[in-house]
Amino acid sequence: MLVRTLQVVVHCEHKTLWNMLIDRLQHPERYLVGITEARVTEEGEDIFISEMLLHGEPVKERVLVRPYDGELRHELLEHPQFTGFIARKIVKTARQSPVAPLYLEYDLDLLRKSLKVQRVVRGEDEILTDLGSEMQKIRVRAEEMDSRR
Repeated sequence: MLVRTLQVVVHCEHKTLWNMLIDRLQHPERYLVGITEARVTEEGEDIFISEMLLHGEPVKERVLVRPYDGELRHELLEHPQFTGFIARKIVKTARQSPVAPLYLEYDLDLLRKSLKVQRVVRGEDEILTDLGSEMQKIRVRAEEMDSRR
């Protein structure tokens, strides 16, 4: 079981960071290494179905969009290694200050499907490294967007 919280400080407005998370939902290949194909196959008011090829393996997820909570909850429907979810969310560092930095937080709750592996698969450390790199790309782009204003 992989239960972990990853967090990075981002110096930008909430709206800018939220727009980055929505862009990541629609274009994950811009942020995550190893994605060769990606598309949103179903789109509702607050639920999306996303399909992609990640390191050559099909991945399908249901994404619950919760703008008032600043959260996107990605539930894995099809994944070669894991079941579970990843919640990507924006957390305030201070309740009172509108100019305080934000946390971009990823909550992982993943369960490995099988300990018997038939082929080489990515390890948990590699997955955490990939997600950490994704978070840094989002942070850099959000801070660059805000600095242009």
